Amino acid sequence: MKADRYSIINYFKESNYSDINSKAAEMSFYLLLSFFPFLMFTISSIVYIPILHLNRYIEILKNMMPESAFDLAYSIINSAIANKSSSFIIMSFFLTVWTSSRAVRAIIRGANKSYNVKETRSYIKVFIIAFLFTIGLLLLIFSSMIFLVYGEKIGYFIFGFIGLDKIFMDVWNICRYTIGVSTIVIILISLYKYTPNKKISLKEATPGAIVATLGWIIVSFSYSYYSNYYANYEIIYGSIGGIIVLMTWLYLSSWAILIGCEVNARLYFYKNKKKVVNI
Repeated sequence: MKADRYSIINYFKESNYSDINSKAAEMSFYLLLSFFPFLMFTISSIVYIPILHLNRYIEILKNMMPESAFDLAYSIINSAIANKSSSFIIMSFFLTVWTSSRAVRAIIRGANKSYNVKETRSYIKVFIIAFLFTIGLLLLIFSSMIFLVYGEKIGYFIFGFIGLDKIFMDVWNICRYTIGVSTIVIILISLYKYTPNKKISLKEATPGAIVATLGWIIVSFSYSYYSNYYANYEIIYGSIGGIIVLMTWLYLSSWAILIGCEVNARLYFYKNKKKVVNI
């Protein structure tokens, strides 16, 4: 048993951590590029739909991000509101898809490196995978935002209809966070299953998705707390302090995602008793 434990440790020691750092930097760069057009596209779309309350979405965004990064995002939101037009929405959508798909392609390269496989799929196939993941992610983000804003009202109606409205708030408080975390896990499982140029089962993709989700939650809360209460980036960096905070947060988030893929790869090699030979 002891030898078995050390064998697992040795597999993790052979991980490509230097490559993870470089891929996380590449991924966070494209996520930063996609963040602003995505924000403009989202806000401009919400403004055109009267039943969607913009302030509720802004509050959700504020709770997710470090304070300095949110201040930067809020200036983009005001700009999107002031310059709303159909052509503006279309342009920001295509910019979001292009930059986000580049980030997904960075994950694909990182996943192939983790499993030590070369990319043999055609450029078109890789592009389609990246494009579909980007569109799917956008749809999930929109549906999650709608759920967070209107889930309580819908739940009250359903529970009231079946006569269980008194226990709804207890159920809602559990579901609100559980569904959010479950959505992230499902996205990551899909990402880890389909991005590598290797056949991976759902079971094999799950451990890394759980590790990455927990890592992202810990990193986000820890860095948000640190940047809000201990690190005054505005004093050091001036007006670009918000960008520094946002870039660092995106880098740490990218690192957590790639670590999840590396965990799956090491477990795969250990399960199949294959020697890790870096390519």
